[in-house]
Amino acid sequence: MHVELKVKVIIEDGKDVLFDMIRYGKRYNAEKGDIKIAVSGDFPAKVTITPAGRDVTIKSIEYSVSTDIKNYHQHIIPDTGRGYADLMSMSRFFKHREESSINNIRMPLHIFTGQDHYMSMAFGVIGENYETLFQTIEPEVRRALIVYMRRLSIMIKRGTEQYPIPKSVSAKNPDNSITEYLFFRTAEDSPQQPWIITLREFAALQKKIYSLPDVTTSASLYPLWCSWTDWFSDDVTDEVIVNNVKAGIELGIKNYIIDDGWFGPGLDNDFDVTIDMGDWEPDPSKIKDMGKLVQEVKKAGASPMIWCAPHAVAPAAKCFPQRKPYLIMDNDGELLMTHNGFHVLCFMNREAREIMADICVGLIKKWDFDGAKYDLFNCVANMKCSNPNHNHDVTSMIEGLDKTLALIDEKTKALKPDYIVELKQNYGTPFLARYGTMMRAGDTPYNAEGNFQRTLYNQSYTPYSVNDYQTITNDDTPEDAACIVLKMITAGIPAYSIDFFRLNQKNKAVIAHYNNWYNEHINLFHNYRIPLDPDNNIFKIADEKRDIFFLVNNGDRLEIAQDATILNGTYNRDIFVRAPEKMKVVIKQFNCLGTMIKQENNEFKANEWQSLMVEPGSRIEIDMEE
Repeated sequence: MHVELKVKVIIEDGKDVLFDMIRYGKRYNAEKGDIKIAVSGDFPAKVTITPAGRDVTIKSIEYSVSTDIKNYHQHIIPDTGRGYADLMSMSRFFKHREESSINNIRMPLHIFTGQDHYMSMAFGVIGENYETLFQTIEPEVRRALIVYMRRLSIMIKRGTEQYPIPKSVSAKNPDNSITEYLFFRTAEDSPQQPWIITLREFAALQKKIYSLPDVTTSASLYPLWCSWTDWFSDDVTDEVIVNNVKAGIELGIKNYIIDDGWFGPGLDNDFDVTIDMGDWEPDPSKIKDMGKLVQEVKKAGASPMIWCAPHAVAPAAKCFPQRKPYLIMDNDGELLMTHNGFHVLCFMNREAREIMADICVGLIKKWDFDGAKYDLFNCVANMKCSNPNHNHDVTSMIEGLDKTLALIDEKTKALKPDYIVELKQNYGTPFLARYGTMMRAGDTPYNAEGNFQRTLYNQSYTPYSVNDYQTITNDDTPEDAACIVLKMITAGIPAYSIDFFRLNQKNKAVIAHYNNWYNEHINLFHNYRIPLDPDNNIFKIADEKRDIFFLVNNGDRLEIAQDATILNGTYNRDIFVRAPEKMKVVIKQFNCLGTMIKQENNEFKANEWQSLMVEPGSRIEIDMEE
C-alpha cells in the first residue's frame, strides 16, 4: 500500500508551513520557515514540532494521510461510541466532517474494515485531549461525488478555529514544542484483527503515553437499576424507589440511581413546563425526606446513587442570580441556553468549577449517597464563552471540562474513596473515564442491539461499560429476556430501568437467574471481553481453569481447549464446538430460567466440529472428564 503523509502547521499570524515528503515508518527531519519537525520511524510515529522561538505560537496542526482507494466494508468514524453504529456505511464516510468538542469528545481514530470484515486500515492521532476536526478530503463532494482521482485522503486537524491548540500543551516544554503520535495500521500489520481490538490498542497507547489510570472500583460492576426509562419523572416518588429497590435486590441488583426529576420537573416534561434545576433540593411532593430515603435503600442492602448535572442552572432556579456571573455567554451578551432549557456554568473558570464540585460534594454531605450519575455535559453547545464577569484560566473548553471532573473527583473521593460515578460516553475516552467508575452508553431505550453496540465501543477503554438501562416488557418472551440480558453481560454491566411490579414472574426469574450467575462470577468481569470474530458475534473471557464464551446475534461456533461455559444469547438451536484434541466431556444445559434441562456424556474428536442442540437464551456447561 502506497501511503503519503503530510503535516501542515498553522501559526498564530495565519501563516502555514507544509511538510509533504513524509513516509510513514521512515525517519523524517526537516525545517521550514519558523518550524522544525521530527518524525520517528517506529510505531506509533512520534511527531515533534518545534517553533523557532517563544514568540511563534502554533495554532493548529493538520495531519493528512492519503492512499490508493479500494473497496472497504465499513468505516468506524472517530466517535464517542454513541453514533458510529448508525454511520458505518462508506457512503457516509465520503461526506464525513465532524469535530471533537465539549459535547462530543471523540476517539481520534478512523478504522476501515475490509471485505472480510476485519480491520483493513486505521489512522489516528494520539495527543492530549483538546478540540479536533476530522474531515474526508478525497473522495470529494462537489456538485456530485468525485472519485476519479482514485485516492482516499483523511485530514485530522488538531486545534480548531474556535479553540486553537491550548497554550498549556506547548508551555510544558522549554522549547515550546508539541509532541503527538501518529497511529497507522493495515491488515498486513495486524492480520485478521476485529476492529474493536484495533480501537482497544489505540486506547491502550493513549493510556500508556499519558499515564491514564484504569477504572478499578469494584462496586461499579454490580447490576444496576435506574428510575429514568420506565417512568415519567413526575411519577418517581420515594415509595416507587423503595419498592423497586426491595424487589430488585431479590433479582440480584445492587446499585440504584434516583434519576432526573427528583428536584422538580424533569427533562421529560413538555417545553411549556418550567424547569428549575440548579438548586439541587428534593421536590417534597415526590421525596419527603431524602436522608431517610437513602438510609432505607441502604437498609435494604443496596447502594443509592443520585442524578446530577452540576453545570446546569435553569432560569427559574433560586440560585440563578448568584450563578449568573459564572455562566457561559456568547459574543452578543446572551447566556448560552441548551436545547433542553438551562444555562451552563463555565468550565473554563476556576470559581465556576468550584461551584460545580461543591454541588457534588453536597450530595454526599447532606444525604450520604454512595454514588452519582453526572449527566448533560453533552448538551453544551460548542461555542466560545465571552462573559465579561469572569476570567478564563484555560483556553480550551475540553480542558476546562477535564479540570471540572478532576476537581469533582478529588473532592468527592476525599469523602468516599469508593464513590461510584457514572459518566456518559460523550465525555468518555481514556482521558475523562479516569474521573468515573463506569461509562454509560446514552439513549437506547427498547433497543437491545443499540445498547450492545454502544457499550461494546466503550469496552475499547474500560470493561466498566454500562448500557442505558435496558427495558424488558411482558411482550418479551423469557427467551427474549434471556438474550437481552446475555447481550448486556457480553458488552458490559447489566443495567435496567423496569417497573418490577408491572413485569411478569417468568421474566423476573430470567433476570434473577442471569444476574445471580453474573454476581457469582463478577471477578471475571474486571477483564475485557475478547472478540473472536470480526462481526462481534462471539466473545471470550479466559480464566485459569474455565473459559467463558458469549454468543450473540449470529454467533454459532467456537473452539474450546478446557472446561467452558457457553452463554447462548442467540436464537440458534444448534451451535458448533471444536476441540484441538480428542476429549470426553459432560455437557449440562440450563434453560433461560436456570433449570437444568439436559445432561449428556459426549466425545469430541480432534479438530472436528461437533453440533450441540441448544435452546435460545440457555447456558451450557462443558466439563472435561478426569
